[in-house]
Amino acid sequence: MIDNILSKREEILRSWERRGPWSIIRGVGVETWRKIIRRAVGSQAARIDTVVTTDIHRLIRLPATLHGRTGWLKVSFPAGEIEGFDPFSSAIAFKRGEAIVYVKRAPNFRIGEETFGPFRDEKVELPMAAAIFLLCKGVAEVAD
Repeated sequence: MIDNILSKREEILRSWERRGPWSIIRGVGVETWRKIIRRAVGSQAARIDTVVTTDIHRLIRLPATLHGRTGWLKVSFPAGEIEGFDPFSSAIAFKRGEAIVYVKRAPNFRIGEETFGPFRDEKVELPMAAAIFLLCKGVAEVAD
C-alpha cells in the first residue's frame, strides 16, 4: 500500500484541488485516508507553548538582548546542540567586574564554573553576572 501511495504521490497531491484522493488507490478508503492525514498533520504540527506565545516580549527577543528575569543573553545555537547547551555558562552577559549586593535570601546557584550561596540577609561582593542574576530575580538589592 505504501509503495502504491508513493508511486501516485503527484496524482494524489493534484487530486486535493478537485475532490481529494479518496478513490485513487484501490483498498484505501476514506477512513484510511483520515488516519494518514491525522498522522501527517501530527508529525508536521508545531507544539505551541501558550505561555510564550501570549507574551509578546518573548516572541520578539532578538539575539544578544537581555532576559529581564535573569540578566542573561538571548543566544542562538543549532537545535541539534540543545543537549550540550549550558545557559549558566553560555548566556552570561556581564563577565567583568564585581558588585556588592544585599541578598535577602538565595539558595546555592551556579554561574559558569563557580557556585555561590546560600545567602540570607547578608551583604556580599559577587562577580557582576551573579549580582545581576540575583537583582533580576528580586532577591537582592544594590548595597550602599
